Amino acid sequence: MENGLNLHQRVALIAGPMTTTVSSIVMSLTRLGADCVILDTDKSVASAFTNQINDQREINDKYGRAMVIQGEFKTPEQVKDAVGRAAQTFGGLDIYIDALMIQQPTPMKFDGSIENFDGLIDKHLKLPMMLTQSVMAYLKSRKKGRVVYLLNESPVAKIKEDIAAQAVRSGLVQFAQALAKQTSEFNVTVNAMTVALTEEYILAHDPESKSIKEAMEKMKAIDPSLKITEADKISQTIAFMVSPMGATMNGQKFALS
Repeated sequence: MENGLNLHQRVALIAGPMTTTVSSIVMSLTRLGADCVILDTDKSVASAFTNQINDQREINDKYGRAMVIQGEFKTPEQVKDAVGRAAQTFGGLDIYIDALMIQQPTPMKFDGSIENFDGLIDKHLKLPMMLTQSVMAYLKSRKKGRVVYLLNESPVAKIKEDIAAQAVRSGLVQFAQALAKQTSEFNVTVNAMTVALTEEYILAHDPESKSIKEAMEKMKAIDPSLKITEADKISQTIAFMVSPMGATMNGQKFALS
């Protein structure tokens, strides 16, 4: 294991449902020694996954541990309680990864009706900001830390279906850049990373397709250059960003295609 990617005695808090992307990130970080806490509104899928991660640790004690905290995470009190439980479980927090990406289509309709955008804003913008504020207290006290926000960046073939999502989630890019200036004094980096076509994004945008292959064939008929952003590529990049080797990257927006 390269010293620069050694994450032993690091604790990562990951907000987001148990997607292929999130599970790949957890696997990468735990194999580098980090302990991971997943925040999810439904722990049924995540619990089985974290049990597998902890079974691996029984075989190799260099691996990190994993757990899931289930909750609504709607009020400041609920958010603060979840973050406090995460920090107490593994003895602190060093990393926050926000994977609350919007997978479902959110087109803007022009039929005179007004959409209810409160739910999108609460879950995908307000919640990340509340979680960040709560996590930052731990990172500041430790005088080190990493924060990464994940965003979908729609390909041309799908961008018109993601208008509301872009309006809500892209605010985190400017938020990260501004926050990075404030947190640099206590060695906390804040960055955003966009990904294009993940498996969960494709399936959510084309529920009629029976497989990823079928959905991709439809999209490539519109744009032949499109390709899936593999989960392991995302997780490897995240691992680098939150490792000691990522200390010089701050206030940036990175893009994976």
